[in-house]
Amino acid sequence: MKVAGELLILAREHHTALSLADKCINAAKSTDKTEIESLCLKISQNFKMDYSEHFDTEETTIFAFLSAETAELSQLCDQLTLEHQQLYKMAGELETDSDLLEKFGQLLKSHSRTEDTEIFPKIELLSATQRREILLSSAKHAAVIKA
Repeated sequence: MKVAGELLILAREHHTALSLADKCINAAKSTDKTEIESLCLKISQNFKMDYSEHFDTEETTIFAFLSAETAELSQLCDQLTLEHQQLYKMAGELETDSDLLEKFGQLLKSHSRTEDTEIFPKIELLSATQRREILLSSAKHAAVIKA
């Protein structure tokens, strides 16, 4: 799928998120308690800081703009915003509940894929001004760190 220029930074961040999701899922399925605990600790300490700019850009630009287009898009954007909150909550709980690691990874993976396949293609519905705002907002992001 060709990604609109305005979304390149966000798409790259999704690639990083998908890598993290796979790492979580694979670690959770392993029997290496040290790896699981280390990954859980790192995510619990860093996830919100690493992804807050990304989530904020999506919520204040893409989701806000697309929600005004159709009721269906509004509902999807509401769902994705709720998932951002769920991911923050789960990440914060990983330090004390490593059993959440696989669920966190699955949610992060499905969330990123939904945005890539259902939200990003709809950017074409937006005005040039709105698309520029997305680009300017995402260009300010600090790099998302790989776990």
